[in-house]
Amino acid sequence: MPRLAASYDLHVLWIPSGDDVQDDARREVFSAHCTHSTLPTYDNAHAGIVSFARDWRPDGIVGFSELVVTAVHTAALELGLPSNSEQSLTALQDKHAQRQAMAKAGVPVPRFARVSSASDLHQAVAEVRTPSILKPAAGVGSMATYRVTEGTDLSALWDAASADYLGDPRGSGSPDFVLEELLIGEAWHDDDRYGPYASVESVVADGIVHNLSVTDKFTLTEPFRENGGIMPSMLPDDVSALVLGTASQAIRAMGITNSAVHTEIMFTADGPRVIEVNSRIGGGVTEMLHHCYGYDVVDAMAAVATGAPVPELGPLRRYSAFHCPQAPAADVVLASVPSLEDLRAWESVEDVQMTYRVGDRPQWERGTKGGTLVRIVASASTAEELLDLAEYLASDKAFTFAPGNTNAEA
Repeated sequence: MPRLAASYDLHVLWIPSGDDVQDDARREVFSAHCTHSTLPTYDNAHAGIVSFARDWRPDGIVGFSELVVTAVHTAALELGLPSNSEQSLTALQDKHAQRQAMAKAGVPVPRFARVSSASDLHQAVAEVRTPSILKPAAGVGSMATYRVTEGTDLSALWDAASADYLGDPRGSGSPDFVLEELLIGEAWHDDDRYGPYASVESVVADGIVHNLSVTDKFTLTEPFRENGGIMPSMLPDDVSALVLGTASQAIRAMGITNSAVHTEIMFTADGPRVIEVNSRIGGGVTEMLHHCYGYDVVDAMAAVATGAPVPELGPLRRYSAFHCPQAPAADVVLASVPSLEDLRAWESVEDVQMTYRVGDRPQWERGTKGGTLVRIVASASTAEELLDLAEYLASDKAFTFAPGNTNAEA
C-alpha cells in the first residue's frame, strides 16, 4: 500500500472480516495511505466495484487475492479498463474449463472429468482411472483435496469432500469438483529436498507474456500441502527454458491478456505438465522477487492494470525462499514450537509470522493456509542456506506434536 499510494491516487474497496480488532487495524492502515470504503460480501464484489468505479473513474483496478481476482477482472472488462479476456475468466475460476482450454490448444493435460455428485464420482473414476486426485473446480490453497486410489470408498469420499468444501469459508454454492489423473512427479534436481514440481511467475500485458522467474519447490506434505520454495531455480538452463515455455503455452491457451500469473508445473517422465494456472501472484512471490532482483511486482501489476509499460526484471542479487511448513494431516496439538528468537537467529531470515502456539490445534483441514505453522521469508547468497532452513523447519528440532482431542477448539 505505501508503494502504490506513493505513485497513484488510490482508493481501496475491502470486505470486513467480522473480527472487530482485525477490521479496525485494517481501517487504520488504509486511512494512513488513501481513501477507502467497504463492500458487504465477496458474492457481489463485482457489482460493488463497478458501481463505485462509475463515479470514481479509475485508470485501472488491481486485486491480489485469489478470492477477488475474478471480480476485479470482470469489473475491469465491463468498464473498458485493462483486464483479462472474457475467454479466460471462466477458465481461471473453473479448473475443468481450464483443462478444456489447454487440451483444445494442444497443451498436454492429464485425463479429467467434472464431478458434482457421488454417482458422477463413480463414473469419473471409471473414465479417469486411479491413482487420481479429487479437488474443487474453484478451490484455493489445496482445500478439500483428496487422493483417490483403487481401494477408496468413493461414496464415503464424496461425503467427506462435500462436507469439507461446504464447511470452508472459501467454498460457495453446491459442491463442484474435478477428478484428474494423478501426475507422477519425477526428480529433476540432484537434491532430494526439492519437490518434483515448480512454479513460474509471470506478468502478462496486452497478451505479451513476461516470464519473471522459475521457483523451485520443497517436497509436499500429505495431502498435497505446499511447504514453500526457493527462487530462482537451480534447474539447468535448458530445463528451465522448457518449464518457462510450458507456462507461456498454457497462459496463451487460456487467453490471459492482462494479469499477474502463477503457473504450477509438475516434472514427469513425459516432460513438464501443467498442474494449474492462477491469475495472481503466488504466496511469498512478491517478497522473493524483491530480495532476488529488487523487483516490485506490485508496481508491475499496477502498470498492467493502467496500461503502462511493464518494468524490466533486474539482475540477480540473492536467492530467496518462502517457507510455510505444514502440520501433519491428523488431529494433533503443538507440543513445541521454535521461539521468534530461535528463528531470527538464522541469518537468512528476513521476516517471521508465527501462526500457532504450543497447545494449538493446526487447522490442516483448511488446506495450506490452515496447516501453515509459520510464515518465513528468507534470503541468502546461496540456495544451500535456504535449503538448510527448510530442513530444520521440517524436523522435530522446530515443531513437535502430541495427539489432539477432536472436541478441542483450535
